[in-house]
Amino acid sequence: MTSFRYHVVSLAAVFLALAIGIVLGSGPMRTALVQSLGDQVDTLEQQADDAASEAQSAQEEAAIGNDYATELEPFLLSGALSDVNVAIVSVADPADSRVEAAREALVTAGATISADVTIEDAWTDSTQGTFRTALAEQLADQISDVDASTASSDRLLAHALAQSLVPTGDASDTSSVLLDLLKQADLVTGTVTGSADAIVVVAGDGDDDEDVRAAASDTLAGVVGVLDGYVEGTVAAQGASATGDLASALRNVPDTSEISSVTEVDTVYGRTAAALALVEQIAGGSGHYGAGSDGTLLPSFIQESAS
Repeated sequence: MTSFRYHVVSLAAVFLALAIGIVLGSGPMRTALVQSLGDQVDTLEQQADDAASEAQSAQEEAAIGNDYATELEPFLLSGALSDVNVAIVSVADPADSRVEAAREALVTAGATISADVTIEDAWTDSTQGTFRTALAEQLADQISDVDASTASSDRLLAHALAQSLVPTGDASDTSSVLLDLLKQADLVTGTVTGSADAIVVVAGDGDDDEDVRAAASDTLAGVVGVLDGYVEGTVAAQGASATGDLASALRNVPDTSEISSVTEVDTVYGRTAAALALVEQIAGGSGHYGAGSDGTLLPSFIQESAS
């Protein structure tokens, strides 16, 4: 049985707790606690207001910078690519707005768009390797100046695309045939209206899986390397830098490391850099540019002319 002493101790504890509650809930201690909490709330509210003000200022500053760069863009690009025929080659399913951004900058620079083609996913699909090999064997006889006995199927198909974009010599008669065959194979879509002097490759973000994206980028880098051998200059433009992207694939292979790359082509800074990088390529230079590319927004020849 519970002793009388236990009841007394329990009642004493209850009364003690009530007394402490009364002391804390009234008088100076209550005022101090409420004041302390109120001060903390005021501090947090001020910090939130300051953060919102800073964010608003940053947005306004960014908008001003973007407007300034947009208005400056025609002055930087005007006439820079006059009399240059440029083929736009889309890879890895870029957004239409990204392709259009690159196109606008090229046209602003005075370029003529001689082709607008897309390399479809079937070109890099690992399950389509046997089909691409068979197709390359069928096209080999129509591809000029390439030793089909030593070239891989991927390189043969890349040469077929290059000769449809830049018909030269004997290939001028078969360029449309090569393009039609690539289209029928669902490897390429788009149109070619003339021979290209230069090429701008516009890349999408690629697969979410880094390994799949890297494998596709390696294949596409090989294609871009072949295309570059037919023209005066080549630039690869894409969105933000990412592991396994096309820009890094090009930089990591000696044969393609001199092909210029531009990130963030969706922005006014990136698209301006893409057009100017092509100017530099045609003049024999190269580099890697764009917002987000270590802060290097413009090719060196622009920086040197401004200094």
